[in-house]
Amino acid sequence: MKKYGRIVILGLLVLSFPGISECFSPAEAFKGFFAVSTKELEELRKDALVKIFEEPYGDCYKRLRAIIEKMPQTSIYAEKKGMIAVYCSCLNDTPAGIFFTEIDHTHTKVEISSPSARAKDWVAANVFSGKVQPKLQRFSVKQSAML
Repeated sequence: MKKYGRIVILGLLVLSFPGISECFSPAEAFKGFFAVSTKELEELRKDALVKIFEEPYGDCYKRLRAIIEKMPQTSIYAEKKGMIAVYCSCLNDTPAGIFFTEIDHTHTKVEISSPSARAKDWVAANVFSGKVQPKLQRFSVKQSAML
């Protein structure tokens, strides 16, 4: 319990420094400190992979959420209207955002964003295909391969 208290105190100290707190709101700083912010994913939407589904928004959201829940080594860490944020633990807990936009009554636009191209591609492969892909294999660089 002492460890948790120290983490909270450390977080509050970090937020109290003017140089840090001027960059973003206290709420966003708190979310970032505890690794639950989706701000970066929202900013990366401009570079997102996009697919339009011929499906009403509600049906598309439910179907794709079910696929996301079944994706190996992936967990949902935030969900709000029109967005599901996940961590890909197979890629060092890289976050990815899945954004849903209703185009009309029969079409839904889905966008996948992530700071990692590999995570973005893997999440998109699952979501866009409508099928759960096999989990990614971790890879390691051998010492002799390094210069």
